[in-house]
Order: sequence, then C-alpha cells, then structure tokens
Amino acid sequence: MDEGVTAVRLQFPARSKAIDDLSARSEDFREICRDFADAQSALQKWNVSTDPKRDERVVEYQELIAELSKEIEGALHHASVPPPAR
Repeated sequence: MDEGVTAVRLQFPARSKAIDDLSARSEDFREICRDFADAQSALQKWNVSTDPKRDERVVEYQELIAELSKEIEGALHHASVPPPAR
C-alpha cells in the first residue's frame, strides 16, 4: 500500500474503507495523501531539530497538516455523497 495512504488511514482509522476506495480510483487523492505523509515526516524531523528556525517550521508544518487533513476530509465527504437522482 502507498505510504501516503497508510499515513492517512492511521490519521482517520474510522474512514479506512472510504480512504482505500477513494485512493483506488483517484490519483489526486493519492497525491494529497503523499503530501500529508511528507508533511508529517518533516514535522517529526523539525520536532527534534536544534535549528534556530525549529519553532517556526514546527508551526508551519502543523498548519500544513491541519489544512491537508481538512482537504482529505472534504474529499472523503464528497466521495461519500451520492450524486443527485435524475
């Protein structure tokens, strides 16, 4: 399984099936998942860094992760809403 999808499944365990379904059919969603995993990885590195810009970078990555989480939740919600009846 894609590392990004795995990271998103860990973040949203109750939505695992929806994540798997959407990632199977959407390259855009898989890319968001990869971005999410990359941001989490970067945050972990900055959390243990001794760089003077550490605190600033930690905040930036926390904000990015929050934005990506909202984007993921929106994509999952949109994918779960059935199309209007015709």
